[in-house]
Amino acid sequence: MDEKVDFKSAHSLEEERLDEILGGRANSPYFKHLGMKIHSLSRGAATIRISVGHRLWNVGGVVHGGAIASAAETAGSLALATLLDLRTARPVTVEMKVNFLFPLRDGILEARGKVVHKGRNIAVCDMDVYDGEKRLIARCTGTYKLMKID
Repeated sequence: MDEKVDFKSAHSLEEERLDEILGGRANSPYFKHLGMKIHSLSRGAATIRISVGHRLWNVGGVVHGGAIASAAETAGSLALATLLDLRTARPVTVEMKVNFLFPLRDGILEARGKVVHKGRNIAVCDMDVYDGEKRLIARCTGTYKLMKID
């Protein structure tokens, strides 16, 4: 696995759980297509980064909102995955709201997800997306269904 994770921040997660969480993402073609890298994981929180540039631009010459939303959704689902037994349940996005605050052209996009509520069937995460200068470029909220695996 070529993802570099800040394991110091993941100290509260068992190594087996880290492998379970990272393994699924490492094999995702979409994750690879966008160039997402997991930066850090801890219980109920996750940060991912994408090096952005013209390959993710829309016709206006800025990073496409779909790429920003994808990064945010991934950070939220990863944060939630740290609280689940992925052998019995998976987070599935059922709704997401995105407020785009500033455009981004180049550099690093950093999405931070945090679980704010986890029930038996539904969870809610807040996700903030920053540029390389730590300026908030998008604020998001996601609702996830905890899908049981038989």
